[in-house]
Amino acid sequence: MSTNLASAATGSRRDRERREFSRECVDFFAETVQVFGVPKSVGQIYGLLFASAEPLSFSNIVEQLTISKGSASQGLQLLRSLGAIHDAGAIKDAERRRREASDGASRRVTYVPELRLRRLVSGVLGERVAPLATGGQERLARLRTLAEREGSDFCLDRVKQLETWRRRSKAVLPVLSALFGPKSGK
Repeated sequence: MSTNLASAATGSRRDRERREFSRECVDFFAETVQVFGVPKSVGQIYGLLFASAEPLSFSNIVEQLTISKGSASQGLQLLRSLGAIHDAGAIKDAERRRREASDGASRRVTYVPELRLRRLVSGVLGERVAPLATGGQERLARLRTLAEREGSDFCLDRVKQLETWRRRSKAVLPVLSALFGPKSGK
């Protein structure tokens, strides 16, 4: 009987340590994403998935983080668009999914984190940075027109600065994409 008690105590201590590890991961990623202006809940979701040995469902995430379903839904959507998380079922055997579909069983979507830094950075570059660097031409043209109408050297200098930043970011984006983009053949 003392062996069972020791085993239960060890299990309980491990559970507490696992929960503490999970809380620290959630807090770490929540703080990290806020530096980039991303909602805290997005970092919390990624941190929870990062700390979890098992894939988690939408309801697991909402329950464990005690966040609203709306925050969880928006956070998961953003993380998916960045390639920071994946549907765990999409990673598993296609035959199993085909069998479940033919049996009429509904597949509960569960999520796992992307752990490869190259993929994470590539997703952010592709979804967030590239559109800013390649887009905005119309807005810059409007700013130039307004600055020219006003005849202000200050405003024209600021527009020139924005145009320089845009040119430079367009030049550096391919380099960053090559460094952090997906490796060929992967």
